[in-house]
Amino acid sequence: MEKLFGTDGIRGIANQFPLTPEFVTHIGSALGKVLGQTPRPALALLGRDPRISGAMIESALAAGLMAQGFDTLHVGVLPTPGIAFLTRALNARCGIAISASHNPFDYNGIKIFGADGFKIPDAAENKIETLAHASRERDDISRAVIGAIGQRHDDGKHIGAYLDFLLNAVARQPILRGKRVVIDCNNGATFDLAPRVLRELGAEVLALNHQPDGLNINHGYNALEPKVLRETVLRERADFGAQFDGDGDRAVFVDERGNFVDGDFVLAILARDLKTRGKLNNHAVVSTVMANIGLEKSLRDAGIKMERTIVGDRWVTEQMRVLDAVIGGEQSGHIILFDGGHTTGDGLYTAIRVADVIARSGKSLSQLAACMTRYPQVLVNARVPRKPPLDQFPAIQNEIARARAALGDARILVRYSGTENLARVMIEGQDAAAIERAANAIAAVIQETIQ
Repeated sequence: MEKLFGTDGIRGIANQFPLTPEFVTHIGSALGKVLGQTPRPALALLGRDPRISGAMIESALAAGLMAQGFDTLHVGVLPTPGIAFLTRALNARCGIAISASHNPFDYNGIKIFGADGFKIPDAAENKIETLAHASRERDDISRAVIGAIGQRHDDGKHIGAYLDFLLNAVARQPILRGKRVVIDCNNGATFDLAPRVLRELGAEVLALNHQPDGLNINHGYNALEPKVLRETVLRERADFGAQFDGDGDRAVFVDERGNFVDGDFVLAILARDLKTRGKLNNHAVVSTVMANIGLEKSLRDAGIKMERTIVGDRWVTEQMRVLDAVIGGEQSGHIILFDGGHTTGDGLYTAIRVADVIARSGKSLSQLAACMTRYPQVLVNARVPRKPPLDQFPAIQNEIARARAALGDARILVRYSGTENLARVMIEGQDAAAIERAANAIAAVIQETIQ
């Protein structure tokens, strides 16, 4: 049985298995069975990013759910965190975001949130997989009786509740009055909401890539070093710039001097602010094995401990709940903040919280980011046709061992991407040229070995 769910839902090329209309209908039916229709009425909330395949996948999911007796509420294009928020706000049985996040337009995906606004657990995903595959093999979907078929409702007005939530994070105060802000929406789900929210908070906003056509989502997207954003911030003499990915759950920044401010810097800034205000539960921050050692040292200097998890915002979220932590995140810009009632990473909410620290402190973003020194870090991707365990290949392990011996105290992490057929080689150390050579050498051996 093919594994459907990765680290962040189901992901793949749209209109190819498993994201064909036929099989997505099986997935929708399986989801309805796992969640159950009682007590009625059972409501599933669906939203998407602007990519061209979104409506097709949304309709197929809805058909499977309605065949199980679920009513479906369609809110249109909305950032993924907005769907998580509305799932709880509207007491829906589940919320579904149709999005492939930072991937190109030909990809798509399905992320499922439970009634509590958190991503559904592994056990539920496994049941959905089993039922969907079984239904496909039978070429049949069990159906509710005709009188119990679910109904479709299209209503975008509920987006207003999410907008209110964002603005209320700073009591609707004009914290950005007098500030010039550049935002890059990457023709994704934030294309309308991000400029509107930041202008309501008083900013003069220059928006880039905010005219989605279904095909241009994430075109030219650079996860950690948005160079076009940097050029625009410097040319326009802006106070800072923010970049959102396709589904709006990530944000990275550029300060007024043109420096890149990734998720590690944001965690350092926000954690310090929370601690100063007595709101940092257990003096703890959760991040991943990819976090720069500079973040760990910065937090330690401030009397804050950092817990590392494997890569993936769902694992960060789970560990935050275990530790009763209020902040966690990833270098890629997934920042999770529980202190305001949110349940998932939200790029726009993160931007508002960063802006709030700027306003209250009277400091620029570059001054705030100076609390952390980033150690040289290189990440090299090796495309692979499959993902066998890396430890079964002596050639790969020998190359990693050679790198460790040559680099001394450098940190080396080799892993597969959870959403793409890539092996990622990350090395962190003091000699930038040496770690880049070593990372490229390991990646080359991986590509040569896994054929």
